[in-house]
Amino acid sequence: MELATERNSDQFESFLQKLLVCEGAEGVINCLSFLFGSFVLTCEGKVIACSHSFAEMTGYARTELYSMNARDLIAEDFRSDLHNRLSTDVTERYNSQLMTKSGTLRHVIISPRIFSANGTKFRLAEFIDQTDIVNYQQAQTAMFHDTASALTCAIEQRDPYTNGHMSRTTQLSIKIARLMQLDQHTTDLISLGASLHDIGKISVPIEILNKPSKLEPYEWEVVKQHPIKGYKIIAGVNCEKLVKDIVLLHHENQDGSGYPYGLQKDEIPLGVAIVTVADCLEAIAGVRPYRRAYSFEDAIAIMQQETFKFHPEVFSVMRHLVKSGDIKGTEFSAFND
Repeated sequence: MELATERNSDQFESFLQKLLVCEGAEGVINCLSFLFGSFVLTCEGKVIACSHSFAEMTGYARTELYSMNARDLIAEDFRSDLHNRLSTDVTERYNSQLMTKSGTLRHVIISPRIFSANGTKFRLAEFIDQTDIVNYQQAQTAMFHDTASALTCAIEQRDPYTNGHMSRTTQLSIKIARLMQLDQHTTDLISLGASLHDIGKISVPIEILNKPSKLEPYEWEVVKQHPIKGYKIIAGVNCEKLVKDIVLLHHENQDGSGYPYGLQKDEIPLGVAIVTVADCLEAIAGVRPYRRAYSFEDAIAIMQQETFKFHPEVFSVMRHLVKSGDIKGTEFSAFND
């Protein structure tokens, strides 16, 4: 199968070469009219031919597009990625943002193809507009965030000692993710998961949540069920796996001592490990019915005694945030009230 695919690929490249030599770049585009939106570039990124559908997508006339550089058609945040791709022969499909003549952005999937003719390298690319789909997904995510906020508020109203816990854990998780240079999509998923991580506590009796003394073993077993309860609540919701993993696994530890499954190390997704560290720091630094609040520095020192429970890189980033004073903002003022 692989040999057949490679043979077909070579034949298609040969076809493009002959077509370019005989018909020119315009001929390539005209003969590939089944491609929704396409253009041909020189190796430097200059547009030398494009389809009517591509011109309509950008808002430019075809004559305006000719001699433009592809860089000028891509949103600024994606230009460095385009530069890297033009500098190599990578032909994998990727996501980008097309900037139209009016300045609006279109979310596109780009499928590139590289071929040569007369010793000169060219790039053929097809553009599929995903803007409506992306906008719908973003609207759904925004609605999910609103629902999550309402659920969080309902849970925290039951327990005055943890009021604001999930929102502060979310802010800490975002700071860690950004300092670790995770991409925006992953950071958004971590944010959503963190905002929901304790949703299962809505099933824990209030007398256990607010008990001013040490929990009995059977009471502790009830509390330890909240990740599974939370997962069941959102199991039927159309959201990405990492969000559900955060709700289900945020009490798992790197050394296997956590719950509900006793996972360890690479069995725990990085996004989950981030929320675990943020959740623990916030819990120690917050007031509880059975103890006083600790300072950030004291909380880190306490966690340091059991550092084997935490993802080493994530814990190092969290410690840096504390020592640098980067989490002294107003969003964390409730920690030491």
